[in-house]
Amino acid sequence: MIETKVLTSAVGIQRGDVIDKTESTVLPSATNAVIIGRFKRGRTDRPFLVTYDNYAGLLGRDINNSNYLAVEDAFNTGISQLWIRRIGVSQ
Repeated sequence: MIETKVLTSAVGIQRGDVIDKTESTVLPSATNAVIIGRFKRGRTDRPFLVTYDNYAGLLGRDINNSNYLAVEDAFNTGISQLWIRRIGVSQ
C-alpha cells in the first residue's frame, strides 16, 4: 500500500481533514437598518435617523401601530440606529 499526502496518479484513498463551516447558525449582527412606514410624527420629505434614546419622541409612541412595533423590535435585537422613511400618518 502506498501512503502519501498527494496521490497524483497513484490509486488509493486520500484523507484530508476539512472543517466545514457552511452550516453555521450564528447570524451576522446588524448595526443599522431602514424602516419605511406610517408614524404619528417625523419628517415626510426625506429619511431621518433615530436611535434607541430618541425614537419614541421623534416618531410618536403608538403601540397599536405595527410599523412602530417593528422599530421597537429592531432596537430590542441590538440595532444601534435606524433610518426611518415616513410615508404618512399611522392608522
